[in-house]
Amino acid sequence: MKTIITFILLLAVSLNLTGCSSDDEILVPVIAKEDSQDDDVPAEPLPNFEAVEIPGFPKSIHYYFNGNLYYWLKYYYRSDGNLLKVNYGHPEHSSEIFTDTYHYNTEGKLIKLEGHDVYNFHWDEDRIVGADKYNALWFGRSKIFYEYNSEGQIIQKTENNLDFFEREKIIYTYFEDGNLMKIEQYGDYHESGVFTLYFVTSFVGYKDDSNEFLEFVIIPGQRVQRHFPASMEFKHLTESGYDRYETYRYNYDAEGRVVEKIFGDYKVVYEYY
Repeated sequence: MKTIITFILLLAVSLNLTGCSSDDEILVPVIAKEDSQDDDVPAEPLPNFEAVEIPGFPKSIHYYFNGNLYYWLKYYYRSDGNLLKVNYGHPEHSSEIFTDTYHYNTEGKLIKLEGHDVYNFHWDEDRIVGADKYNALWFGRSKIFYEYNSEGQIIQKTENNLDFFEREKIIYTYFEDGNLMKIEQYGDYHESGVFTLYFVTSFVGYKDDSNEFLEFVIIPGQRVQRHFPASMEFKHLTESGYDRYETYRYNYDAEGRVVEKIFGDYKVVYEYY
């Protein structure tokens, strides 16, 4: 059940691994430079490659609980707009800075993601249809398969662990406007051959504001939340004490962009280039 625990943690932190600019924005990349850090975020060196700042692209996320920062991440981009790397950390637990690095072929297609997990992606024409995943510390080797609908949206992700002989299946459904509506996670963790539904995450409506931060990532670069959600409901169907319902309140900058999401004792701060 280690994968179940991982999923709960991912829901709590809502990692976001890529973003894009609005269609009518003029993009003028400049060389990325080190800027001032928050007092509670460890200083980091410039990346050892030529990253660029692209106006309007997501720059960073800071995730607070009861006023204390417990998660942060920062994005670096290539000049073609593809994500180059993400630095992130958990200040309450460690001062270490972690890195996910993205690798592309000569056509600009993502072929490898290297970080806590290592993914090697497989393409069929213009779609990623599978991946080989490796996590040396915890989960071993896995094979991942993706299925799409006629709109090009991922409707199912299946992961077969080759070392622990566990299987997961995640089904995604969408609203007519393309925003993610529901995530259903099934697992076969005891070699029974039968999938059990463990979790259901539902998004109840979306705001009109364009969402450059994809906080539920299926594949890096896949845009599954085009706007910011109004609320979210999470249900654990096999154990009690994990269910949550969150209603979000947003604050905006002078340009009308979302810069804060607030719910309960949590606050998410968004920064753009």
